[in-house]
Amino acid sequence: MRVFAIGDPHLSHFKPKPMDIFGENWRDHDKQIMNNWNAIGTDDDILILAGDLSWAMKLEEFLPDLEYISALKGRKILIKGNHDLWWSSASKVRRVLPPGVDILDHDSIVINGIAFVGTRGWTIPERESFNEEEDRKIYEREVGRLGLAFDSLKGKSYDHLTAIIHYPPTNQNGDETAFTKIIEEHGTEICVYGHLHSNHIPTGFNGQRGSTRYKLVSADSVNFTPYQIL
Repeated sequence: MRVFAIGDPHLSHFKPKPMDIFGENWRDHDKQIMNNWNAIGTDDDILILAGDLSWAMKLEEFLPDLEYISALKGRKILIKGNHDLWWSSASKVRRVLPPGVDILDHDSIVINGIAFVGTRGWTIPERESFNEEEDRKIYEREVGRLGLAFDSLKGKSYDHLTAIIHYPPTNQNGDETAFTKIIEEHGTEICVYGHLHSNHIPTGFNGQRGSTRYKLVSADSVNFTPYQIL
């Protein structure tokens, strides 16, 4: 069993939204992801989808995108991104999930000795885009939710630990943040995240902090090809 990750597929099968307005590389990006994954993945693998799954506004509008996700090889693990407005509650989403698709909503799952914790996250004060008045309350709530995700591992046994977060947990320099502190104090092996696109991709941190490796896996940052992390 191998583990791969990709973020921000931005699917829109209910009401198609052309993504090539964001760049020619986004043309038919859903087909690119499917073809690239089929070329390297197997049904024994795990595929992480790190948020911004769909442009859908309601859960029923997400169902065609969920059908696409279900058709991807392997077992899928999904987290929520800032554009996933259709995701009203984890309980409602779980009721429509087909076999082989799981979600993480500030909680955890262990599969064949690999633990996965996941939450959305938020813009951090260490990034220029942080607005103290607008972001502080949500940021502090999301830090707490990441802590809850790790707390949910208590009593579970595992050999490897992976964190999945949609927003970048650190800045371009890889400075310590409230998110990285929680991630690293639990001995996380790798943390994958998305959210950054186009000219913002270089502001993502890809590297090692202590025992944790950080990897940006937004779709265009990995050329629409799931990136192997384990």
